[in-house]
Amino acid sequence: MTSPNNEDRELQRREHDLIQRERELRLRELEAEINQPPLYQTVKHEQPEGKLQRWGRKLVMFGKFLAFVVAAVLVVRVSAAIATIMIIGVIGFIGYKIFLEGDKKS
Repeated sequence: MTSPNNEDRELQRREHDLIQRERELRLRELEAEINQPPLYQTVKHEQPEGKLQRWGRKLVMFGKFLAFVVAAVLVVRVSAAIATIMIIGVIGFIGYKIFLEGDKKS
């Protein structure tokens, strides 16, 4: 059996090895951070807009707005026409039930 003194020395040696490995690992990490090339923010170069391009973009925006307004007006008109047809149909059905169908039963 090994003596307690030998076990203590073995534990101290293992602890020392572990600390040494941690130091080496940390040193490698620091070296990797130092040797990393610097990264710079890049910006894409864009040509300045001309007057014609700005007018064209505004014209497209106006066209989209106009199309939206026309579509909204069409939806309202079609909805109103459908509602009118339905109201006339309901009034006609009620009139039929009250005036014409009542005469047939008598």
